Amino acid sequence: MSATAIAMVERADLSRPYRLGTRRRRPHQAAAASPVGASCSAPKAGAASLDTANHLATSVANWLEESKTEKQIYLEKLSLHRQLVSTFHKIWQHHASKGNTQEAVTWEKAWKRITNCQMEWMGYRAACCEGQTRPIAIPIGCNHRLCPLCCWHRSQKARVRIKSLFDRLTHPVFITLTIPNKATIRKHDYTLFRQKVRQFIAEHSAWIKGGVYSLETTYNRKEKTWHIHAHILADVVSSLPSKSEKTDLAGQRVYAFTAIKLKLEFDWLRLWGTAWGKKARKNADKMRAEGDTYTFEQWIEVGRRMRLKEWRAGAYRPIDATPEDLAMRTQWNAENRRVVDVRPVLDREKAAFEVLKYITKVAAFSDLAEAVEPFCNAVRGARLIQTFGSWYGVKLHEPADAKQPHDWGDLKCACGCNDWKRMGTFFRHDVHMDATGRWRLKPSLDHNSFGTVLRPTIRALDVREE
Repeated sequence: MSATAIAMVERADLSRPYRLGTRRRRPHQAAAASPVGASCSAPKAGAASLDTANHLATSVANWLEESKTEKQIYLEKLSLHRQLVSTFHKIWQHHASKGNTQEAVTWEKAWKRITNCQMEWMGYRAACCEGQTRPIAIPIGCNHRLCPLCCWHRSQKARVRIKSLFDRLTHPVFITLTIPNKATIRKHDYTLFRQKVRQFIAEHSAWIKGGVYSLETTYNRKEKTWHIHAHILADVVSSLPSKSEKTDLAGQRVYAFTAIKLKLEFDWLRLWGTAWGKKARKNADKMRAEGDTYTFEQWIEVGRRMRLKEWRAGAYRPIDATPEDLAMRTQWNAENRRVVDVRPVLDREKAAFEVLKYITKVAAFSDLAEAVEPFCNAVRGARLIQTFGSWYGVKLHEPADAKQPHDWGDLKCACGCNDWKRMGTFFRHDVHMDATGRWRLKPSLDHNSFGTVLRPTIRALDVREE
């Protein structure tokens, strides 16, 4: 065997793309110029990259959220339900210890109502093809506004209806309207907010044809303040301008989209105060319309002087100002600016979810008795979702009813007739959830079962339908 020298060459690591999801690109410089072991396509210092811990955590969280099964979602809602039951019990005991008999009785009834949610199931059999289609079960819910189990089902029903109405939209736009946080919350706050949203839509009826809006409430645990805002899914007469379109506004050249957003913000601001006057009527004379335009441009000019950030070194950075000047600017922006977000709708699923977040958002503070009680008192009887314009009159969701099995999705039997008859009422241990999220009676219970709940305590059923 001849002694042959073998040269050992260190192999360079595989290169990574600049961004996740894009194809690999060869660097402009020669590969030989790169040091051994270095990435040939390493991004430049300071360049934006999706390969960071923050973005990876966000993308993984989104992926986990989308990959959840119906059973996993149900278990999460069940955990929140138990947490809310405990909070209701604390409120009830607090009023009882203080001697507030009327409040204690009210919260005791609410606690019993939400505790008994989905403790019993209504069974249904396919009378048209008995023995071929397994019986199904419909949970008997409490339909409480804060119940996570019932709220999730209501949001699912409404989401399907909203997505089905997307065919009516020509240029869907998503608008978010906000106001400063409040230390307290009352029912009047929702009444006033709905009034302002209706006025805002009426003022822009020439641009907004119809849609749906919802009022969402969040609670700041650190500052102990409430934040009410509105999500509007609207159909507008024309699409939003592209990123390249520009226009003149108050002596400067700005993007056309920015001008539209500032005008909506200014109109929303004037609905909550009189500092900048009222919007001119549609049939206002020329002098009044020009005065309205002048007021808007004056607000733009003052806002530019009172800005808190400026474009410097390739990014928006805080301005260099004294603490007194910065405090004055902050105060002016708090009084004369509002956060208004406008964006085109590109994903029906996400748009429907954003509009209906108000239904399930309460779970964020369901463990705080000091937040649950005022929220329940404020939203009692308040309408938090409303259709308008071309969508007016469309019912997005109603309380689920175990006597209406079709409220829980499309029921399909083996023969296709879908003739479902009630069987009886069953306990929780008699049902299970299949892979599709449908509740079924366990195999030990067939279509001849009359239910496991005793006849004197059965709900909504006197005799079995034949």
